[in-house]
Amino acid sequence: MAGRPMLETVVRAAAAVSDAVVTVGPGGDTCEEPPYSGPVAGIAAGLAALPERVDLVVVVACDLPDLDDDTLHALVAALGRPTAESTGRPTAESTGRPAAALAVDAGGRDQYLLAVWHRPALAARLDALRRFGGLGGRPVRALYDDEVLTRVSVGAPARDVDTWAEVVASGPIALADVRAALRVGLVPLPATARPPLAAIGGVLAAPLVAADPMPREPVSAMDGYALAGPGPWRLTGPALRAGTSAPGGLVAGTAAPIATGALVPVGSDRVLRHELVEVTRDGSGPAVVTALPGAAGQDDLRPAGEDWAAGRELAEAGVTLDPALSSAALSAGLTSVMVRGPVRAIVVTTGDEVLPADTPSPLPPGRIRDTVGPLLGGVLARAGFDCAGPPGHCPDTIDAMDRLISGAAGTGAGSAHEVGPGQPTVDVIVLVGATGRGVADHLRPALERAGATIVLDGVRVRPGGSQIVAALPDGRVLLGLPGNPLAAVSAAATTGRAVVDSLTGRERAAVLARVTALDRLSAPGRARILPARPDGAGGWALSGRVRTAHLADLAGAPALAVVPEGAGADDPVEIVDWI
Repeated sequence: MAGRPMLETVVRAAAAVSDAVVTVGPGGDTCEEPPYSGPVAGIAAGLAALPERVDLVVVVACDLPDLDDDTLHALVAALGRPTAESTGRPTAESTGRPAAALAVDAGGRDQYLLAVWHRPALAARLDALRRFGGLGGRPVRALYDDEVLTRVSVGAPARDVDTWAEVVASGPIALADVRAALRVGLVPLPATARPPLAAIGGVLAAPLVAADPMPREPVSAMDGYALAGPGPWRLTGPALRAGTSAPGGLVAGTAAPIATGALVPVGSDRVLRHELVEVTRDGSGPAVVTALPGAAGQDDLRPAGEDWAAGRELAEAGVTLDPALSSAALSAGLTSVMVRGPVRAIVVTTGDEVLPADTPSPLPPGRIRDTVGPLLGGVLARAGFDCAGPPGHCPDTIDAMDRLISGAAGTGAGSAHEVGPGQPTVDVIVLVGATGRGVADHLRPALERAGATIVLDGVRVRPGGSQIVAALPDGRVLLGLPGNPLAAVSAAATTGRAVVDSLTGRERAAVLARVTALDRLSAPGRARILPARPDGAGGWALSGRVRTAHLADLAGAPALAVVPEGAGADDPVEIVDWI
């Protein structure tokens, strides 16, 4: 989570309070025996691996992404060090001291895998369980039966995470986690077979495998002469042109004029282009073709399958079918390809104060022009969407929002399922505004009334933190962007890409760069998205301060830089082309 394995977070916190840390489990420092026999057996294995000098044992699970060393210090302090006289198992009767300090989460629940034990007490409890049925398969609560405990309320750091739905439900998530959360929260589009040219922008649902070799038959790569045997060669037969049927064969010592792309006659050994030969005529006999000195080692004959053989994989699943790959599919003899997408989207703006972009001045008091809706199509196209038509508009009323979410007819361009007559349905509604919790923001109640599933509700990023992704009951997806222009563009360029990835299975590598003095631009607890401009030296210069109410700060900035939460001076940033 937040770009870091949860185990790494836990080990870092544990190392801050202890001088020996043991990870337990397959791939760890030690492992319970037999493997997967449960947490009690795992704790026993970890205890056995600790040095004998250890008197307090911290027990933590590996799925605590919010754990910090302050929480562990608080548990240690609550339990206290064992007294010098304490030589056996500490109990209320023998020492008056608790055996363990147990964490309590924000909901008041005991967290049995977040505790600090006096070592003799833990060892004694494990021995008792071994004698009465063994350790395997025991619930971890069995360790605590009949023990005297001190409970410590630690709140959020005790939160354990098993699913991305649990992550999303707890509040805004890290920008680095958006893609993973959407991958499990959104249902991919169905794979369909489409002609290569009609599938451009889609993502391969299966590997692209050549049906034909390239080229299919031996052809000439240049205008020149097909040659048979050693030279010089007698020129014979008509000129061979591309697109004609297979020519007759050549015998040794003969040549035939040939055009680029023409089939090479049987018996040819090679093809030489015009500038590598000399053609002479002696009297009434046939012309003679002689190779020039520079022709040594040269051959312009392309054998069948020179570029690829039939059955060759040209691209793997998850690759976007761009125009070049579509052309290659045609060259490989494919009449259809299996793709998901393109993802068809329509933009809908909200806000009764928003007027069309071309509204003449003067504007009525309190009204503004739509300065982001008309250009979001370009931003979304860069992110991988296929945007249909001009933006629609949804009034700030409950009924209008309900009609938009339900897809009811007659509610304007933004709500209709159909892009246009005979066109495929819209996959994603991109809504600008209404993602906050103000008096005019009716989106969340409308989603609840419609039975939609909120997959993402808020991201720890600035600008663009107030964003929503929801799966609608009819299969469409709603991508809710903040209303401020710069925040909307930032969320469309980042979360928008993640939505396309999730719906299509697209695989793409992030473009990373290093920026000087990055630590001065980063913020703890949230990512930042900043305009990025080429610095003239092969790197990027970032703007440290931006205003979100307009796009003036993006002028001349072809990219956005994603600065991770609490980034250090040497951490990389992701560079995202936004337009």
